[in-house]
Order: sequence, then C-alpha cells, then structure tokens
Amino acid sequence: MSKKFQAGVIFSLVLIFFVPFVISVSGADDKIVVIQGAGPTGLDPTVHREGPTYNITINVFDSLLRRTADGDIVPALAKSYERETDTSWVFHLHEDVQFHNGEKLTAEAVKFTVDRIFNPDLKSTRATDLDWIETVEVIDEHTVRIEANKVFALADHYFSELQIVPPEYVKEVGDKEFNLNPVGTGPFEFARWDQGNRVVLKRNEDYWDGPSEVSGVTFRFISSAASRMATLLGGDADLVADVPVTAINQIERRSNTKLGVATGSRVIFVGLDSTQDTPLQNVKVRQALNYAVDKDAIIENLLHGLAEETVTLLTEKDLGFNSDVQPYPYDPEKAEELLEEAGYSDGFEIEMATLSGRYINDKQVAQAIAGYLGDVGVDVKLNVLEFGAFNDKLFSKQIDPMFLVGWGNPVFDASYVFDFIVRTDGLIRTIQNEKIDGLLKKGRTTTDQDKRIAAYQEAVELVNEEAPAIFLYKQPVLYGMSARLNWTPRSDEFLWMYDASVN
Repeated sequence: MSKKFQAGVIFSLVLIFFVPFVISVSGADDKIVVIQGAGPTGLDPTVHREGPTYNITINVFDSLLRRTADGDIVPALAKSYERETDTSWVFHLHEDVQFHNGEKLTAEAVKFTVDRIFNPDLKSTRATDLDWIETVEVIDEHTVRIEANKVFALADHYFSELQIVPPEYVKEVGDKEFNLNPVGTGPFEFARWDQGNRVVLKRNEDYWDGPSEVSGVTFRFISSAASRMATLLGGDADLVADVPVTAINQIERRSNTKLGVATGSRVIFVGLDSTQDTPLQNVKVRQALNYAVDKDAIIENLLHGLAEETVTLLTEKDLGFNSDVQPYPYDPEKAEELLEEAGYSDGFEIEMATLSGRYINDKQVAQAIAGYLGDVGVDVKLNVLEFGAFNDKLFSKQIDPMFLVGWGNPVFDASYVFDFIVRTDGLIRTIQNEKIDGLLKKGRTTTDQDKRIAAYQEAVELVNEEAPAIFLYKQPVLYGMSARLNWTPRSDEFLWMYDASVN
C-alpha cells in the first residue's frame, strides 16, 4: 500500500475519533435541518442541475412528472399525459396550482420554462440535457404539447426533472434576482439563502398535493466530514448526507442517531481529458493508469467495503451492462509496461482536480489514487477545489486533465452516464471517438430496449478499451439521521423532504 493511501486512511479515522461525544435532541419542533457537503451554485432550476443544487430546488419547484423512490415515473404538475407518437407528448396540467407568489400555473409557464433553458444568454447546463426538444405548443390554458426532433428513450425521466418556473415573476425581478430568490410551486417556499452557509425553506401551506408534515427545512453546507458528524452527534442536525464510512458504528450505537442506507446509483471516476496536450492523449497511458490503481483496496479501506466496482461506468443493475467485459485488475507491472511502450518509462507529472466533502471520502480517495500512480512513476499534483469553482471549470472544459468526480445515474441506464461523459460533445470532456458516438446515438434514438441494450453493450467494449477515465465504483448512499426523523433514503440521492416527518 502506498504511503499516501495510508495517510488518507489514518486521516479519515482521526477525524471521527475527535468528534465530541454529545447527546442532545435535534430541534424542538417540526422543522428539520439537512446538511450537505456543498451548497448550491444557484437556485434557478432552468440554469442549474448540480446535485447539491437539485436537492434544494426539487423541494421548491415541481416538474411535469415525478420519479418515486422506487424509480417509477408518475404524474405531478401534469395530472395526466399521453405519448401521441414516438416524438410527441401532450400534458394536461392541474387547473388549481399556484406558484408561491400567487401566480397561476399555465401551459404558457411550461413553454416559458423550456424557452428559458434554451436562451443562449443564460448558458444553462440544462440545454444539453434537453436538446432533443424541438417545440413546445400551448394548446389551451392547461394543455401543452412537446415535440422532439428525434426519438429519445429517456424523455419521461427528463420531464420528471423539468422544473417549471413562473413567467410573470421572472420577468418582473430579472434573471439575477430569480437565481437568488426563487419562486416555484413545490411543497416548500424559499425563505432565505445565506450563501456558503444555509438555505432556509418554509412549508407551502397551500401545496396542491397537500402540505408537508414538517413546517420547514434548513439546508446547511459543511464540507468537512468531521464537522458534519459533530453537528449530527451534537443534536444540531436531522439528516447528514455523505457521512464517512468510518462513522457507521458510531452512528449506530448512539441513542440519538441512526444510519440510513440505500443502494447507490452514483458512479465515481477520475475523468481523463485526452484532448489536452498531455500524455493522456495516448490510450496506453490511460489504460496504464487503470492498471495502476488498486480499486479493491480503496473500496475496502475507504468505503468500508460498501461500494460496488464498476465495469467502465456501469454495474449489472444498469441497462447496457456487458458481463463479458471485465474491469481493469490491479497490475502495477502491466501499468509500467504500458507507460514504457507509450514512451514514458520515466513517468511524467500531471495535475488532478478533486473536491473535499462532496462525495464519500473524496479527498482521501484522490490521495490514494495519487499514491498508486506515484508508485508507477506518475507524479500527480492534487488541486482541491470548492464545489462551485470545480463545476465552473468542469463544465466550461477548463478543468485539470485529470479530475475526480461523481455522476448520478438515477435511471440506471448507460445513456445517462455515457452521453454526458464519453460522447464527443458531452457535458464533460474526456475522449472523442466517432464509433462510440455512433453507438450512443443508436442507443438513445430508439425505444426498442433490445436494440438499446445491444448498442450499449458494444459501446462498453470500446469505452473500456479507450479508457476515458480511471474507472472506480458506485458509492453507497449513506446518511446519518437523528432518531426523531422519519425519512427513507433514495438510491437516486434526491433529498425530497416532502415525505419526511418527525416523532
């Protein structure tokens, strides 16, 4: 085991052992406190969809459809809908829904929302998600037709994330103000955003689906895992996301806390940008980096053995998984051999960006990877970035040539990760391969599941060979919870707090 890996493990353990042992009751009323490792980058859902942001906006805004904890897609703002053709949907909206400012929900609001996403001045990260939408037609006040420019297999999922905004309010206050003071139709109303610290929501007493059982939710943002744990154990939080695996026993043996666990869908990997002028342009180098990292040891030592190793970016639960393709084994000698064949027998220096506190033991995992790569002569300089700065660099394609990141796959479908991560024009830049692009297009432009599976299984073979990332694992979904909180963790990691209650 590398020295850097040992240091990472020791660091994780020390953090937990120094958490103060305090027992108290979290809150004295039916308001709850939720803690994430990072805060939102903005609160305008037509522009932002990053995980920590979406966990807040999903409580303030509603979408046409909704994904349940079991993964089913059900009506939401649309009381019903039908698919007219493979590329056309008609949505019938509830007629008595109001935004938090009293503005009525109409079909015009749906059209305004989609048009806003495609407004180039806003530079929305959602535009790539929805580039298959061609037109939005208002049929009447509460009926809207959405036409696609191609067959798109995951359309219903994206309709479940199409959070509708109020046209009159947005026009009145402007883009900047709406991003800071959002208004939606959701179960909670926005109250306050202390940037870098907390977002406070209050119950929407007139929610169209009935008011929540909790009167308010405060989202707090603490990047330090030890500090998040101290807050939970001290009784000042009801739900803490991404708790360290080393804290599991401590959570379970306390009378005021309990552990929440769900099977994870978020894949963790180190992206390798082969378009930058670095040794990563050579496929043998990218393959070598995969052989150099002992993923089993990382999973066992830094994730308590709870993570699931991926084949490329997939596990067997994902549509398109190919059981004939095996993950890269830990083989440092093979890694050195490939580096020598690529002309880097003396190794090289490279930079890798990472976060701290966004994913389970993310910084420690990055340190372990750097240690393993150092063992085969690759000198990695780690750059720990704040979440907002990391995302800005990642999505503007200005990030370091290596970057540790996670990508959720709530639909358990190859397209949801491949289209964003390995496609030439994807949201994240790694490789450019026309054959892979063609297979991904084939998979996302048919609703025939057998054809989709065949296309993605072939793509898995090529993606594994091209090695656009150091393939790692799907992390488990772990939450520290107060004993008074009633809430069931979701595999998609959505912090949908409408379902929560307190004893």
